[in-house]
Amino acid sequence: MKRSFIKRTPNKKQKLAIQADKLWKELILSRNPYCEVCGEPSFQAHHFYFKGSYPLLKYEISNGIGLCLKHHSLLHFRDAKAVEEIIIEKRGKIWAEKLKEKSKREFVSRQTIGYYENRIGELKRKNLL
Repeated sequence: MKRSFIKRTPNKKQKLAIQADKLWKELILSRNPYCEVCGEPSFQAHHFYFKGSYPLLKYEISNGIGLCLKHHSLLHFRDAKAVEEIIIEKRGKIWAEKLKEKSKREFVSRQTIGYYENRIGELKRKNLL
């Protein structure tokens, strides 16, 4: 039996999540235009603490890392530990510890439209600074 896939139009919450993701990436790359590892131009906005494991840090600016394509690929497919160690060495252990502490705040549901509207507002304000 052939399975047909129906392309669905994103609902309002999904559209807001896409917009928030885009704003976060733009903000990270504007603040980190060079790879944190090698200094080449950065093309990838990366979450230092992965957004799937640390959902409270998904839109946290200090959790954003600019990486070139080479180091982004290394981080995901080859030697994540080495890349992470270089970033911690450059940014400092205190930065990593503070960020991890932020991840332990009270959980906020990402199930509401209001959550994404608030994140978009925060990202837009930070982009103006």
